[in-house]
Amino acid sequence: MYQSIKRLFVLAGEHKKKMIISVLMAFGSVAAGFIPYFFISRYVTEIAAGTMKRSILFGAAAGTGAFLCLKTLLMFGSTMLSHKAAYRILRNIRLSLADKLTRLPLGYVLERNSGVIKKVMENDVEELERFLAHNIPETISSIGVPAAVLVYLFVLNPGLAFSMCICIPLAFCFYALMNRGSGEKMQQYYTAVDHMNAVVVEYVNGMKEMKTFNQSEHSFGRFKYAIEQYRHYVLDWYKACWPLMAGYYVMIQAGMVTVLPVGLYLYHMGAVEFPVLVLFLLISLGFAAPFMKLAEFADGITLVVNAERNIHEILSEEKLPDKRDQGKEPKHCYVCYNHVSFSYNGRKMALNDISFSVSEGSSLAIVGESGSGKSTIAKLLCRFWDTSAGSICIGGVDIREMSIKALMGKISFVFQDTFLFQMSLRENIRMGRPEASDEEVTEAAKMARCHEFIIRTEHGYDTLAGDAGNNLSGGEKQRICIARAMLKNAPILVLDEATASIDPDCEEQIQEAIGELTKGKTLIVIAHRLRIVMGLDQIIVLQDGIICGSGTHQELMSRSPVYQKMFRIYTETENWTLQNEGGI
Repeated sequence: MYQSIKRLFVLAGEHKKKMIISVLMAFGSVAAGFIPYFFISRYVTEIAAGTMKRSILFGAAAGTGAFLCLKTLLMFGSTMLSHKAAYRILRNIRLSLADKLTRLPLGYVLERNSGVIKKVMENDVEELERFLAHNIPETISSIGVPAAVLVYLFVLNPGLAFSMCICIPLAFCFYALMNRGSGEKMQQYYTAVDHMNAVVVEYVNGMKEMKTFNQSEHSFGRFKYAIEQYRHYVLDWYKACWPLMAGYYVMIQAGMVTVLPVGLYLYHMGAVEFPVLVLFLLISLGFAAPFMKLAEFADGITLVVNAERNIHEILSEEKLPDKRDQGKEPKHCYVCYNHVSFSYNGRKMALNDISFSVSEGSSLAIVGESGSGKSTIAKLLCRFWDTSAGSICIGGVDIREMSIKALMGKISFVFQDTFLFQMSLRENIRMGRPEASDEEVTEAAKMARCHEFIIRTEHGYDTLAGDAGNNLSGGEKQRICIARAMLKNAPILVLDEATASIDPDCEEQIQEAIGELTKGKTLIVIAHRLRIVMGLDQIIVLQDGIICGSGTHQELMSRSPVYQKMFRIYTETENWTLQNEGGI
């Protein structure tokens, strides 16, 4: 817990001064709230003595009102400063998280559930607001001022001060019982929250598939079950805590009950003066409030610590090393894999001692069964991860010796799973080269065979792509992505199953677009449709992360049993598809 709070103060940075001033103002506010008790005590004492004067009445009333106003003003100022600081800190944390995610290996994001990352970016960061804006100023002042008042009361009359505090240890016993096993319970709570968030994201993102396969009821059942599990867990936890929490609140507010009989007895014995008794009775009524604030802080601190640890886990992840200004710049664009091995998080090897090269301006296809490591080879070239062993070079330069910016400038990547942003089609294409003119964007769109459908939309190039591009068909999204790659015009092009999910009506146009895109480029193609790669300069065959064959299509058909089997299965599948289409 200490480390989490310490890291939070580090994250506060330049806003620590505002937080310190906020704490001091909160101190003043709590202190101003105690002073009226002294005015009222004197007022009551004068009435009891029968010596009440109008000047004393007005003075006590004015003093009480003034300090209550001061209390409110100081608390308002403290809250305003703490909230300003808190939301600036939250902004900085979110920006730091976003920046860190861009500097981590992309594989880090791909390997994690999007609902969990969303929870860290939104819920966990927001959880810090209560701690920064409320807990810090209010809790520190709620401990410091009452402690000082308590010292004064013990000096004034130790017996009465002891009687006022006698129930506080018992209250904390209730609180300790309530918090038994809190660490394990909080872990279970966050597991339930993470599961619920993941199911919610899955439910929303998978709506199309649920409708298509008539799985709405089943998926809604999983969605409902996750929410019910969370609800049951939280309610069961609260039900177990409520009696003990009630005991805590009763005991912490019992000061008046214990002070009154002891005080009357001491007054009767002449051991305490009447003004002192009145002061103790009045303070005992308000003394519980700071301890109730402390309980709220203690309840929330576990949530805050867990949230901070989740944030710290991302911020402390090792960034992908980037040479930046010290990076080397290759003069040529041939690609070479030298004894490359790779495993995900130390698990089974995805690639094992892979070596091959692609000459500048030539083409290479990588084929193999699903899970053989094809996409991993392509993603390592873009440094989604760094290799576990061996090296990957462009123009003789290890890609780890290049800056990320220079590396990305050399490579265009067209994925099977396309993604468009909620912005205009023009800006989605312009992401390939942000400084490109409108005319260059239009030319890239024409080459990618998407100009025609763009100008048919209601707003043309200013049409919004929709959330993740859902205003367009799969083929249209793919052509926008190809236009983006054309505009970038990088010398190395990687196509990762770029036509795998495209319907036949779009495939011809996309193949034409890809033909335009690949002219003069060093080309690496990941494909399962073998007719796409038959004419490429070189084909390598992967099996269980190992190269088991390489050569042209004709060479592999004569000497690679694995490739022969793949081609036979592919041909049979194509013939079956054509026969069924003919039958329809």
